[in-house]
Amino acid sequence: MNYSEDKDKAGEYLRLALGYLVKYKQPASPVNYTVWYEYVSGKNPKLKKTIDSAIESATPLTCNNMEILYQKFVADGDRIVISKLLTKINLMLREITSHVLETEGDLSGHGTILRGLSEEILEVRDFEGAKRIIDQMVLETKALIKSGSNLQSRMKISSSELQQLHRELEKSQQEAHTDSLTGLINRRGLEKRFELERIRAKQNNIPFSIIMLDIDHFKKVNDTYGHLVGDSLLRGISNILKKQLRRNDIAARYGGEEFLILLPESDLAGAGAVAGKIQKGLSTKEWKLKESGESMGSITVSMGISIYAMNESGEAMIKRADDALYVAKTSGRNQVVTQDH
Repeated sequence: MNYSEDKDKAGEYLRLALGYLVKYKQPASPVNYTVWYEYVSGKNPKLKKTIDSAIESATPLTCNNMEILYQKFVADGDRIVISKLLTKINLMLREITSHVLETEGDLSGHGTILRGLSEEILEVRDFEGAKRIIDQMVLETKALIKSGSNLQSRMKISSSELQQLHRELEKSQQEAHTDSLTGLINRRGLEKRFELERIRAKQNNIPFSIIMLDIDHFKKVNDTYGHLVGDSLLRGISNILKKQLRRNDIAARYGGEEFLILLPESDLAGAGAVAGKIQKGLSTKEWKLKESGESMGSITVSMGISIYAMNESGEAMIKRADDALYVAKTSGRNQVVTQDH
């Protein structure tokens, strides 16, 4: 399990999870809450698929069933991340402890605690257990720093390494969901955001829309100017999308020269307005080669729009937008086509 989302998103997940607890008359136990939190956040596709199947088949979601789901899909999650985390922590503990145990008095006492932690960590099997060990290590190293001992500089380094470990884990999670070329989220990151909007739409009866966007004649750009220029064009389009979208809108690189834009709480008219802003932003952009200053001419995009049909799958909604995009491409390009239900 890795719950690194910001406060607002975590609050939204909390609200949705509690809604399911009430709906299925389940007590707000840690196990029940965790299962529903993982479900609504989209963090656990296999868990979500199993619960969706149970809901569709009207299978009772009892506390006993929730415990089974927890053990099968949650407790065994993130094993690789946890293993790497525990390995790093254990190495740090051994290094620190080997120095501290050579001293006497209070420092030796701290060393004993650290040595105990190095034994405890062998039994840790989840992220929360690892976090508890890290927190205790930070407390002990801070206490050693305050002691004014000869190990002060070593403890500062170790404490810094622990903080760096936290940052590395958060960064690796973010990078896994980000397209390295454009800085937009990738398809993997989009899946979780998309699923959250589907859940919100079902619970609150609030529509949302998507735009599938494809750069016109992108292959010609690559063939004429090379792939480096093509990459630069992709970054330029991405920057325009970032400028034209609202704060809660999400732009993702869907693949190649294709982008998907997720528009929460937006109907077809709203999506059409966003598409118009994107076209306007492109029309005012002067595209030139960086080295020579040679003009590349106008760059246009084709777009297909669809609005969520209640209870349809994400794949079905995306296909409708993709079908609309196909019509735009085959009808002359540089067009916006809307496909309703």
